[in-house]
Amino acid sequence: MDSKSFCVLPWIHLATHPIGTVTPCCITDMTNSVSTAAHPDGRHLFLGKDPLEKITNTNKFNDIRKQMMNGEFPSVCQKCYKYEEGGVESKRIESNKKFEEFIESCFENTNEDGSLKNVNYNYVELRLGTVCNLKCTTCNPFSSNRWNEDIPAFKGTEFEKDYFKCDIRTEWYRDHSFYDELYTKCNNLKEIWINGGEPTLIREHGYFLEKFIEDGTCANIDLHYSINMTAVPDRFIEIWKKFKRVRIHLSIDDLEGRNEYIRYGSNWETTLFNFKKIIQYKDIFNLEVCQTVSAYNVYNIDNFKKFTLDYDLIISHNYVHYPSFQHVNIIPEEMKIEIINNIKYMRPDEIERLKIELFKPTTEKEKTKFFDFVKILDKSRNTKITDHLMEWKKYIE
Repeated sequence: MDSKSFCVLPWIHLATHPIGTVTPCCITDMTNSVSTAAHPDGRHLFLGKDPLEKITNTNKFNDIRKQMMNGEFPSVCQKCYKYEEGGVESKRIESNKKFEEFIESCFENTNEDGSLKNVNYNYVELRLGTVCNLKCTTCNPFSSNRWNEDIPAFKGTEFEKDYFKCDIRTEWYRDHSFYDELYTKCNNLKEIWINGGEPTLIREHGYFLEKFIEDGTCANIDLHYSINMTAVPDRFIEIWKKFKRVRIHLSIDDLEGRNEYIRYGSNWETTLFNFKKIIQYKDIFNLEVCQTVSAYNVYNIDNFKKFTLDYDLIISHNYVHYPSFQHVNIIPEEMKIEIINNIKYMRPDEIERLKIELFKPTTEKEKTKFFDFVKILDKSRNTKITDHLMEWKKYIE
């Protein structure tokens, strides 16, 4: 085992995606999803249609495990390896620390072909379909069904192949039989991460959580949520209280009208109301603001950091890598320098990661695509980026 390539997640983790596919983790390269087109007969495998045993032991998953055991670096996992080259702690390193107790058993549970003798999940991530009440600018139809309203605007453009109606093969996230099967493979479960779409709109997943309340193991399980702050249902608050530790990512990307532009469909007053409602439980739940950082909001990243400090909350930064034309590296060079020079509140490690992302190589084509995309989306939504994100005024108008 080469510690520089090994990651525990392909052995112990179920990372689902809204359309019913599965990858080793949430930041794996999704270009060719590991759970699809992997069956020997060429058939695509999907949650709710195929057994979890078969999905977790596809040829692609097996190859990843074999590569890691041989000290090789799987291509779908390059994001972590690149972060590590830049001196930043990756999800791989973080996961190996968190789930260290399971590492030795990984090798005992692996056949020569990389398949698992016994499929059991110690860490489950449920991205509960595409049902959402927002259509964020950095999102797409594969995570929000509201994005379908903007699809006609992209017909005949270079973006058409990336923005089309998502084909949901199964509503696996509403199927109690899926949760029943998953429950049987969660012996010694340590963590559940619930995401979306918007999970507060998918009430069925409460059925899965209540199974662990009924059998008493909820006291040993950490819950991790990501919610968009449009609602905080009291029913789920009562469920959450039963679990060992609850970590909730409060998904907010910017302040006031800036947030409304980026997280389209949201209302800042409603967001702030729910934000203040949930922080009343700060002594019970571990609350963390999760900011999706893109070309739209990176200019205001330090001011947003101050907002989180004012409420004594930590913040995590989720940098947009797809679509690549919304990555922070496409912004004008003078804007990059201005951001770095004006930082007052970010920690040194946050600044270092920001620099890595800002100064990654890009192309003029990517920059042009950003401007073209904004014009199409603004026309579709009857919005104007420069009404909200003033720093773009001299570049777009």
